[in-house]
Amino acid sequence: MLSDQDLTSQVLLEGLDNAELERLVPVVSEIRLLKDEHVFREKQACRGIHMIRSGRIEISKTTTDGWKQPLVIAGPGNFIGEIATLERSDHATDARAVENAELILFSKEAFEELQQREPQIMLKIIKNIAIVSALNVRRMNEKFLKALVNY
Repeated sequence: MLSDQDLTSQVLLEGLDNAELERLVPVVSEIRLLKDEHVFREKQACRGIHMIRSGRIEISKTTTDGWKQPLVIAGPGNFIGEIATLERSDHATDARAVENAELILFSKEAFEELQQREPQIMLKIIKNIAIVSALNVRRMNEKFLKALVNY
């Protein structure tokens, strides 16, 4: 079973105090993956947000002509699946362990229930998602501009 200490290094949960982290422990679960196992696949139903405790997860997208394009490799502290969770949609990408990995699943059901039960905790979590999303957009803009310049 996970403890509040297992949650302290997670970017998604930054700014939560020990009491708030303790309230999350019963609603999250641990997942262990072997190298090359998928966390989720494109068009698969979303199970929630996955926080990475250890290992690395490759996020990729398959083009219309079947070519797999790696987008990013996420490591410990990072989280994945937040967009599909917020949009209540299927996943738009594949996520695969590039090495053995341990994840913490914050299920979409627990996420939605927490919005009603603990709005102050959810405000902090949503703020963390927004900060990371903004950083990701900036990085993608830089990559896009470099690709245009080098084209």
